[in-house]
Amino acid sequence: MRHHNNKKEGFALLMTLIVVSVVISIGITLIDITIKQLKLASGTKDSESSFHAANAGVECIRYWRLASSTQFETGASVPITCFGVSTAVTPTVTDLSAGPEDIYRYVYQIPWTTGLNRCSQVTMLTLSSDPSSVGVTLSNVPSYISGYPFTSKFCQAGGRCTIISVQGYNRACSAITQIGTVQREVLLEL
Repeated sequence: MRHHNNKKEGFALLMTLIVVSVVISIGITLIDITIKQLKLASGTKDSESSFHAANAGVECIRYWRLASSTQFETGASVPITCFGVSTAVTPTVTDLSAGPEDIYRYVYQIPWTTGLNRCSQVTMLTLSSDPSSVGVTLSNVPSYISGYPFTSKFCQAGGRCTIISVQGYNRACSAITQIGTVQREVLLEL
């Protein structure tokens, strides 16, 4: 009978190994799912931060566009203050006019206050034309505003048109080239 007990002990050992293997497999699967969920949550947080940086940048530049409309339409360097940054941010201004119309491209990089680790990069086109003209057309707009869905922009005679594109980043402006930086863009046409 001793020989018969050895077979039962071997079978019990085999069953134990199978059960332990199944439990370990389930545990490893749960750990893998948990790690993926943590990565997804982190990516979502970074994406939200970037989107809010872009959205806040649009609101800030929109405010300044309305508050300083005359200056923007003459190509003047318009310093702005956003997000608690006490020093004014001065843009790069490019005159795109080929005739009597006024077309200017403004490029701002707006750092957020220390500790928020966000950056908003603004590109804005302003078009304005004299009421006695036939209007103004800017061709090849996507070369000035990435992601713009049309090739040209027409602004009626006497009109003032604006295209604002803001790229928001989940890092400080000095660190947006680092690996893991998330960028979101908001495009607004006025």
